[in-house]
Amino acid sequence: MTVNKVICMGLGYIGFPTAAMLAGKGLTVVGVDINERVVESVNRGETHIVEPGLPEMVGQVVRSGHLRATMQPEEGDVYLIVVPTPFRGNHEPDISYVETAIRSVIALLKKGNLLIIESTSPVGTTDKMKQLVCAERPDLEGAVYIAY
Repeated sequence: MTVNKVICMGLGYIGFPTAAMLAGKGLTVVGVDINERVVESVNRGETHIVEPGLPEMVGQVVRSGHLRATMQPEEGDVYLIVVPTPFRGNHEPDISYVETAIRSVIALLKKGNLLIIESTSPVGTTDKMKQLVCAERPDLEGAVYIAY
């Protein structure tokens, strides 16, 4: 599998440094976030979280064109789902953000793509998301790789 473009769904405390590190290795990375301020700051080469060494790295990878941010996902080879999984009032994880992120990329998936759920998720979430993808896109059953 050749990886030309990584789509990182979520630019928070895990997704943003992950996107920057991958871009620092020379991959083209598109970070996707629902917060317009986050998208704008990333595209200016600025950081919105505190992490040692991150400001320098982000500035470099944005200037080099290896990292940019947007509010809408686009086609890629690898999709990283790095969104929050907060707890509901009954201490059960809310995977709706994971589901929403995956639904937003289903139409973009192609045969051979890799979809990685990096968000903290309960047992069975990966299988549920695989079922969701295959229900929406039966043509992709057995044709995309889904991992946690």
